[in-house]
Amino acid sequence: MKRRLPLLAVLALACTSLFSVEPVLVKTDLFEARKDGYALYRIPGIIVTKRGTVLAYCEARKNDKGDWGPIDIVMRRSTDGAQTWLPRQTVVHMEGDLPVNPVAAAQNLDKPGDNTVNNPVAFADRNGSVHMLYCLEYNHCYYIRSDDDGVTWTQPVDITATFEKFRPEYDWKVIATGPAHGIQLRTGRLIVPIWMSLGTGGHAHRPSVTSTIFSDDHGLTWQRGDIAIPDTPEWVYPNETCILETLVGTVMINTRTESKTHRRLINLSRDGGQTWAKPRFDQGLLEPICMGSIVRYSMRPAADKNRILFANPHNLERLDGKAQEGKSRDRCNLSVKLSFDEGKTWKFNKTLEAGYGGYSDLAVLPNGDALCLYERGDDSGLAVKKSTNYTHLTVARFNLEWLSNGKDSLKGPLDGKMSFGTQRDDFEVAGVEAFVLHPTQPAPNGARPWVWYAPTIGNNPSASNAWLISRLLERGFYVDGIYVGETFANPKSREQFATFYHHLREKYKLAPQVGLIAQSRGGLNHYNLAADHPEWVNCIAGIYTVCDIRSYPGLERAAPSYGLTQEQLNAQISQHTPIERLAPIAAAHIPILHIHGDADKVVPIEANSAALAEKYKALGGAMELVIVPGKGHEFDPGFFESEKMLNFIVKHGLGD
Repeated sequence: MKRRLPLLAVLALACTSLFSVEPVLVKTDLFEARKDGYALYRIPGIIVTKRGTVLAYCEARKNDKGDWGPIDIVMRRSTDGAQTWLPRQTVVHMEGDLPVNPVAAAQNLDKPGDNTVNNPVAFADRNGSVHMLYCLEYNHCYYIRSDDDGVTWTQPVDITATFEKFRPEYDWKVIATGPAHGIQLRTGRLIVPIWMSLGTGGHAHRPSVTSTIFSDDHGLTWQRGDIAIPDTPEWVYPNETCILETLVGTVMINTRTESKTHRRLINLSRDGGQTWAKPRFDQGLLEPICMGSIVRYSMRPAADKNRILFANPHNLERLDGKAQEGKSRDRCNLSVKLSFDEGKTWKFNKTLEAGYGGYSDLAVLPNGDALCLYERGDDSGLAVKKSTNYTHLTVARFNLEWLSNGKDSLKGPLDGKMSFGTQRDDFEVAGVEAFVLHPTQPAPNGARPWVWYAPTIGNNPSASNAWLISRLLERGFYVDGIYVGETFANPKSREQFATFYHHLREKYKLAPQVGLIAQSRGGLNHYNLAADHPEWVNCIAGIYTVCDIRSYPGLERAAPSYGLTQEQLNAQISQHTPIERLAPIAAAHIPILHIHGDADKVVPIEANSAALAEKYKALGGAMELVIVPGKGHEFDPGFFESEKMLNFIVKHGLGD
């Protein structure tokens, strides 16, 4: 059944959004309880594949007694942007009398033959494939893949061995993925939150802790991360978790707990989900003790704003008046929130379902509409003051104009990638994202000069770089970059840089030597590249460039990316930090130009560009350091609109 809600007033036609300016909210029921042989449909997940197909999946439960019992995984697909939906299909159904999880048997939650299939989590891979994880009896985990947008699936592969690696630290009896969806980082890594339980408490799901598992080879093998949120008196029973990659490549998890604060719990990882910081409560996100969902909507610099959506029941009341600290509240008033600052604050909060509304998952269509697949109920339980009432899984399609009451509209592409007015090729190489910008004018004499920008964290190069890049494109330069994540030039990222170089030389027939533009932390990778392969480089141009890993980010922060302790990294420092690797660069007579502000607190000039200049000149190298008085780590024309830097790159790139 499709239900169209009354629209808000039409926005002014002068709105500059690339997409629809009318507020849109359309709801479609996809699964209905007590239909097609199932008592309930719960635990929703939704993704949009590379081809734009929408996959909506869930647990189909034969009874309504809880999370244990006979459960299948089912799915519906849409190939027209969630306008219409194909019939239900079964993705996972287990036959036979499979062994019951002992902790479920101990609480009479399950019996032989029930075959609990639980917590489906799907990923949309940029290579076009779709990955899915699910659990069986909450003590085994399986992987399947689809190469035709969910029409067919491979045979399951048991990946429980990945969870076994947690046992020395946490002797789990129950495991679960997600639920909802996993994500692919810009490094290519597939990552999903998981939770584990000792199974001794209520429903054999308590106590519990959360972590992540991830794959760097498109699902072939899986590794564990550290425990991200332990069970403590402050962080009580962390379990179902949603996940996001921030603008700068940090992994953020957003977790359900039964803590007395009744707020969502947040934690961050700077190394792709391997290690974690200290959790904190988000005071802007209420926790009624229910799963929540999160998704990236848009990203700067090409999009006008960074936007993140979050959904969960925005409610801390109980109809029966029995609200207690750390105990469940009614699952109602399902709401969607919008953040412009990477989840630090939530600018808009809009009710999606005022009555019963439970678990949800979010996705974004290529046209900018958002999707929320969620559990809803009818009002029949209100009289008896039920806290939950599951009758349907409903998908809502809405736009920013509806969510913001007409105060926000998308301008620019969702993915935030700037094309600088030319052809941009985005592709994958060495397992990570990369790009090539084609020149807007040919170089003289059939030359194919190029510059390599680093870092691409946060979708750089951005609008700040437009002055320099547009002029290089006009002079016949290709502009290229590769996203290796927050690696701080560890050996793996250097191998990826080398692979990228060979790929561009072979595919695009670019010149043998490249000009390196090293902005900020981009200096770590670029100077290591030049030291390893000085014959590949014709010049290095730096903007407040990091020249010593000890100065930024510091050994404590960098060491985990190298798989080393601080002490071990310090002992090997001559192999990794630019300022100690200048000899081969000087021997190759590579010219260097840096522009750096003398008020930089993030990357101090004294420990970086100034120190590098002194050492490079002592080695006989040619380097000029331009100091911008009174400027720090910021946008300023002195850094980003430098005729000197432009002429320097052109001279050495074209051999003038």
